[in-house]
Amino acid sequence: MRKFFVLFLVLGFILGCQQTNNPLVAEAFHHKLYLSEVMKQLPYFASKEDSVLFIEQYVETWILHQTMFAQAKQGLTQKEQKFSSQMAQYKEQLLINTYLQKVSRDTSLFTVSKTELVDFVNETKSDNALEYKDMVKLNYIKLSNPSKNYWQIKELFFEEKDRIKSIKQLELFCADTIEYYLDGEHWFYVDFIEKELPFTFSYTDTKNKYDIVQDGYRYLILILDKKQQLQPQNTLGDKKTAQALLQQQKKAMFFANYQDSLVQKALHEKKAVKYPIIF
Repeated sequence: MRKFFVLFLVLGFILGCQQTNNPLVAEAFHHKLYLSEVMKQLPYFASKEDSVLFIEQYVETWILHQTMFAQAKQGLTQKEQKFSSQMAQYKEQLLINTYLQKVSRDTSLFTVSKTELVDFVNETKSDNALEYKDMVKLNYIKLSNPSKNYWQIKELFFEEKDRIKSIKQLELFCADTIEYYLDGEHWFYVDFIEKELPFTFSYTDTKNKYDIVQDGYRYLILILDKKQQLQPQNTLGDKKTAQALLQQQKKAMFFANYQDSLVQKALHEKKAVKYPIIF
């Protein structure tokens, strides 16, 4: 009976029923949901049954949201409901990160020359004979310690349910971090990574999440995959991963220098002023 009722509403809307052009489909806690609002979200379906199912699910989700929203307002004090400062901070950071992404779209700024690549590989290569070596796929973020965005970044970084969505959000947050690497496609030798990051890892380790503080910095490290492989040193695969890491380092350095230049310019033009701190 319920499905026939919703179907009647859908057909009435589509056919332009003159008796009620925009019927009410739900009410909750003094809020009203009209059919026109639902129809704006309705994707193309091959059958009327799919349309009905979508509308039913949409209405149920809307009622759940309104119910939880009302419960939250009732259960939280006025002080607990004040998010203006957090929202303002998030908006400011979002604007900054979006701008930094815009000014770094020119990939030629981060080109790695053959000389740089050879020098980097030679500096990090191992002189050991061929053997089975530990390899990992990983993501990492290097932050100042303390960092005002630490908790938000950590929560997103170690998110497991929707990794793709988390990475997109992290790219916005990480635009002005000291250094980060969020590409999960490349394999790295563990001994190579251990020269760059303050952690040790073995193939037998079960731990895959690291939160390390060292020398005024905080490192978040996530092991995505691991393997052991017999492979000669300085292969094409090594060069690709080294190139990707060098490009990321260049990008991080670009952000740091660019932001510093903007600050220095603002100070020089008296658009920003630093006053002495007096205790």
